[in-house]
Amino acid sequence: LSQLSLIDLNYVSTTVPKMAFNYLLGNKSISFIGCGVQSFFFLTLGGAEALLLTCMAYDRYVAICFPLHYPTRMSKRACVLMIAGSWMMGAINSCAHTAYVLHIPYCRSRAINHFFCDVPAMVILACMNTWLYECTVFASTIFFL
Repeated sequence: LSQLSLIDLNYVSTTVPKMAFNYLLGNKSISFIGCGVQSFFFLTLGGAEALLLTCMAYDRYVAICFPLHYPTRMSKRACVLMIAGSWMMGAINSCAHTAYVLHIPYCRSRAINHFFCDVPAMVILACMNTWLYECTVFASTIFFL
Protein backbone atom coordinates (compact mmCIF):
# COMPACT_ATOMS: atom_id res chain seq x y z
CA LEU A 1 0.00 0.00 0.00
CA SER A 2 2.90 2.37 0.59
CA GLN A 3 3.90 2.06 -3.07
CA LEU A 4 0.37 2.89 -4.18
CA SER A 5 0.37 5.99 -1.96
CA LEU A 6 3.74 7.04 -3.36
CA ILE A 7 2.52 6.58 -6.92
CA ASP A 8 -0.68 8.53 -6.29
CA LEU A 9 1.20 11.40 -4.66
CA ASN A 10 3.66 11.65 -7.53
CA TYR A 11 0.96 11.10 -10.16
CA VAL A 12 -0.79 14.28 -9.09
CA SER A 13 2.54 16.09 -8.84
CA THR A 14 3.23 15.63 -12.56
CA THR A 15 0.41 17.91 -13.68
CA VAL A 16 -0.82 20.09 -10.82
CA PRO A 17 2.28 22.31 -10.33
CA LYS A 18 2.38 23.31 -14.00
CA MET A 19 -1.38 23.81 -14.03
CA ALA A 20 -1.17 26.08 -10.96
CA PHE A 21 1.76 27.97 -12.49
CA ASN A 22 -0.21 28.51 -15.69
CA TYR A 23 -3.26 29.69 -13.77
CA LEU A 24 -1.38 32.12 -11.53
CA LEU A 25 0.82 33.68 -14.21
CA GLY A 26 -1.50 33.37 -17.18
CA ASN A 27 1.26 31.64 -19.13
CA LYS A 28 -0.19 28.65 -20.95
CA SER A 29 2.91 27.27 -22.61
CA ILE A 30 5.34 24.48 -21.86
CA SER A 31 8.63 23.73 -23.55
CA PHE A 32 8.95 20.74 -25.83
CA ILE A 33 11.38 19.05 -23.42
CA GLY A 34 9.15 19.92 -20.47
CA CYS A 35 6.27 18.33 -22.29
CA GLY A 36 8.32 15.18 -22.84
CA VAL A 37 9.35 15.00 -19.19
CA GLN A 38 5.79 15.55 -18.00
CA SER A 39 4.48 12.94 -20.42
CA PHE A 40 7.14 10.42 -19.35
CA PHE A 41 6.37 10.69 -15.65
CA PHE A 42 2.61 10.81 -16.20
CA LEU A 43 2.69 7.61 -18.26
CA THR A 44 5.20 5.88 -15.97
CA LEU A 45 3.16 6.49 -12.87
CA GLY A 46 -0.13 5.64 -14.56
CA GLY A 47 1.22 2.35 -15.89
CA ALA A 48 2.92 1.46 -12.61
CA GLU A 49 -0.29 2.18 -10.72
CA ALA A 50 -2.35 -0.09 -12.96
CA LEU A 51 0.17 -2.92 -12.65
CA LEU A 52 0.50 -2.43 -8.90
CA LEU A 53 -3.27 -2.67 -8.51
CA THR A 54 -3.12 -5.91 -10.50
CA CYS A 55 -0.47 -7.23 -8.12
CA MET A 56 -2.62 -6.25 -5.15
CA ALA A 57 -5.59 -8.07 -6.68
CA TYR A 58 -3.44 -11.18 -7.14
CA ASP A 59 -2.33 -10.91 -3.52
CA ARG A 60 -5.95 -10.88 -2.33
CA TYR A 61 -6.82 -13.74 -4.70
CA VAL A 62 -4.08 -15.92 -3.23
CA ALA A 63 -5.06 -14.94 0.33
CA ILE A 64 -8.70 -15.90 -0.22
CA CYS A 65 -8.42 -18.91 -2.50
CA PHE A 66 -5.19 -20.46 -1.18
CA PRO A 67 -4.84 -19.33 2.45
CA LEU A 68 -2.52 -22.18 3.43
CA HIS A 69 -0.20 -21.53 0.49
CA TYR A 70 -0.15 -17.77 1.00
CA PRO A 71 3.20 -17.55 2.86
CA THR A 72 5.00 -19.50 0.15
CA ARG A 73 3.33 -17.89 -2.87
CA MET A 74 3.51 -14.34 -1.55
CA SER A 75 6.94 -14.29 0.03
CA LYS A 76 8.78 -11.03 0.60
CA ARG A 77 10.86 -11.76 -2.50
CA ALA A 78 7.74 -12.25 -4.64
CA CYS A 79 6.27 -8.98 -3.37
CA VAL A 80 9.47 -7.05 -4.09
CA LEU A 81 9.65 -8.56 -7.58
CA MET A 82 6.05 -7.59 -8.30
CA ILE A 83 6.64 -4.02 -7.11
CA ALA A 84 9.88 -3.68 -9.07
CA GLY A 85 8.21 -5.21 -12.12
CA SER A 86 5.36 -2.72 -11.89
CA TRP A 87 7.75 0.22 -11.83
CA MET A 88 9.97 -1.20 -14.58
CA MET A 89 7.12 -2.06 -16.95
CA GLY A 90 5.55 1.35 -16.38
CA ALA A 91 8.87 3.06 -17.15
CA ILE A 92 9.57 0.94 -20.25
CA ASN A 93 6.10 1.55 -21.65
CA SER A 94 6.34 5.25 -20.91
CA CYS A 95 9.80 5.55 -22.43
CA ALA A 96 8.62 3.95 -25.66
CA HIS A 97 5.56 6.19 -26.01
CA THR A 98 7.36 9.38 -25.03
CA ALA A 99 10.28 8.73 -27.38
CA TYR A 100 7.93 8.07 -30.28
CA VAL A 101 5.78 11.13 -29.67
CA LEU A 102 8.80 13.41 -29.36
CA HIS A 103 10.30 12.18 -32.63
CA ILE A 104 7.31 12.35 -34.97
CA PRO A 105 7.24 15.31 -37.37
CA TYR A 106 4.71 18.03 -36.60
CA CYS A 107 3.16 20.04 -39.43
CA ARG A 108 1.06 22.47 -37.50
CA SER A 109 1.72 24.37 -34.35
CA ARG A 110 2.77 22.32 -31.36
CA ALA A 111 0.18 24.07 -29.20
CA ILE A 112 -2.36 21.74 -27.62
CA ASN A 113 -5.52 22.76 -25.84
CA HIS A 114 -4.84 20.79 -22.64
CA PHE A 115 -3.35 21.65 -19.28
CA PHE A 116 -0.83 18.81 -19.58
CA CYS A 117 0.98 17.01 -22.38
CA ASP A 118 -1.08 14.00 -23.33
CA VAL A 119 -0.02 11.50 -26.00
CA PRO A 120 -3.32 11.48 -27.94
CA ALA A 121 -3.36 15.28 -28.04
CA MET A 122 0.19 15.33 -29.39
CA VAL A 123 -0.45 12.62 -32.00
CA ILE A 124 -3.24 14.72 -33.52
CA LEU A 125 -0.65 17.37 -34.43
CA ALA A 126 1.52 14.95 -36.42
CA CYS A 127 1.78 15.32 -40.18
CA MET A 128 2.29 11.62 -40.85
CA ASN A 129 0.03 8.61 -40.70
CA THR A 130 -0.15 7.53 -37.05
CA TRP A 131 -2.67 4.71 -37.45
CA LEU A 132 -0.16 1.98 -36.54
CA TYR A 133 1.02 3.91 -33.49
CA GLU A 134 -2.57 4.49 -32.38
CA CYS A 135 -3.15 0.72 -32.58
CA THR A 136 -0.02 0.23 -30.48
CA VAL A 137 -1.31 2.70 -27.88
CA PHE A 138 -4.63 0.85 -27.84
CA ALA A 139 -2.91 -2.52 -27.31
CA SER A 140 -0.68 -1.05 -24.60
CA THR A 141 -3.70 0.40 -22.83
CA ILE A 142 -5.48 -2.94 -22.90
CA PHE A 143 -2.39 -4.63 -21.44
CA PHE A 144 -2.12 -2.14 -18.58
CA LEU A 145 -5.80 -2.09 -17.76
